[in-house]
Amino acid sequence: MKKKNLLPKDRWISCLLIAGFCLYFFASLFIVRDYGVSTDEPQERKTMYVNANYVLTKLGRESMEGIPELDTYKDKYYGVAMQMPMAVIELLRAPVPFVYFCRHMYTFSVCLIGYAAFFLLCKRIFHSNMLALLGTVMIALYPRFFAEQFYNVKDMIFVAMYMISMWATVQLIESNFSKKWVFLFSIIVALTTNVRIVGFIFMGLVIGYLWVICVLNNLKKIDDNGLTYRRSVLISVIMIALYFVVLVISMPGTWSNPLQGILDTFIRFSDYPGGGNVVFMGEVMENTEIPWYYIPVWMLISIPIWYILLFFVAVYQVTKKTAAQVKNKEIWNTVLKYKYLIWSVCLAAVPWITIAVKGANLYNGWRHCYFLVPPIILFVLYGVDAVLKNKKKTANILLGVLIAVGLLAQVKWIYVNHPYEMVYFNRIGRLYAADFDRDYWHLSEIRAWEYIAAHDDSEKITVNTSGYQFFTHVLWPEEKARVIISDNPDYYIETYRGKVGNECSKEGYEEFYSIVIDGFKVATIFKKL
Repeated sequence: MKKKNLLPKDRWISCLLIAGFCLYFFASLFIVRDYGVSTDEPQERKTMYVNANYVLTKLGRESMEGIPELDTYKDKYYGVAMQMPMAVIELLRAPVPFVYFCRHMYTFSVCLIGYAAFFLLCKRIFHSNMLALLGTVMIALYPRFFAEQFYNVKDMIFVAMYMISMWATVQLIESNFSKKWVFLFSIIVALTTNVRIVGFIFMGLVIGYLWVICVLNNLKKIDDNGLTYRRSVLISVIMIALYFVVLVISMPGTWSNPLQGILDTFIRFSDYPGGGNVVFMGEVMENTEIPWYYIPVWMLISIPIWYILLFFVAVYQVTKKTAAQVKNKEIWNTVLKYKYLIWSVCLAAVPWITIAVKGANLYNGWRHCYFLVPPIILFVLYGVDAVLKNKKKTANILLGVLIAVGLLAQVKWIYVNHPYEMVYFNRIGRLYAADFDRDYWHLSEIRAWEYIAAHDDSEKITVNTSGYQFFTHVLWPEEKARVIISDNPDYYIETYRGKVGNECSKEGYEEFYSIVIDGFKVATIFKKL
């Protein structure tokens, strides 16, 4: 007798996928401590405190001692709604290293939810677990994301919220703008905008799509979908009103004057003021002077080459299909059939074009534009899907080999160079990496200190760094007791922020040890002569 499967095939696949996500989560518990504290984290933690204190005083609690007033706080319009759950850990009066451990695990968990949302999004669009898994793996195992998903509390949480908003958009459209998804979509997009104002693009694109479909429906250009003018107006008003209300609630700095507060937030962050240096193509320049090609160059040198090759495959496939559809004069059918493809292009192209045209200030590599990765990967999957549907054996084999070899090489690189994934450059980019920003957040300070502590038996060690000595935040009391920050230290740690090239010296010191990745230096320890 033939054995009966205990679980249907689809259920087995679902179980394996869930097991994969769980394995990824448990692996994070073992590597989370390998990363230090980034430059932004203490300030973001303080901003969370200021907002939490403001909310508590509004609820009748006494103001916490030493916490600035929100109304006069310089970062009052920074959205910290997605960080507020971590305020619970602060209430426990836990040791600082444990607080940062929890913050890092929380940031990772939000990213993991974002990966799950992207998987479900791709599965809904392509009806394929394989394609959905490929897209998710390409994002979760992108080396820079692999490291930054722990400590980059702004950019990576925004990437996660961008993916969740993408999923919510598809759910909303596929439900034909049901009440449930109108409600959920508006809340999710408001929270995404709270993290970064670019999140507003989801509301703009959805309302634009809603009205295009409504007009086509009423002109009898497409099948009736119930989107009358009256219903479309009602949906638009509800979404905008709910979006605005949730956005205001999530930003205490706007409570005293909601309309003006939201307007000020959009004006301020549409081109964030302030200066700072970036290293780009061998030149140290002001971030207010970066050229329009800054982001494309960064992407070309720091995104795996096999991703880029798949992108060009997608461009070819999309161009070929578009030409065929236009030739057959099936414009509206094409737009509706490939609406999510067009949408993915808009989600990546519109923000970048806006940044390039406005000459917006960008800091440290291209982290402010990490959110472009998910829509680009979605676009890539359309190309992969088209190749697979052509059912040409040679093309499918070549595609499979490219993906397998690229992914294996990428995983190997992460394993060999952990925990310095944040300085990943592809095989072309690493030849010129010393001419670009590297460890701009001084995260390698912690590894440099551990090397010093392991090779110096002194009870007390004097040290200083080119950063902010934030590595001390993750040291437990007995470890921290050995560190003495001094202006005339025995050891000096250089992390090459704002510097071009691999050669750096310090008068009265000699090079003791350097952390080198792919031929370029990430950090150097200098020892007093």
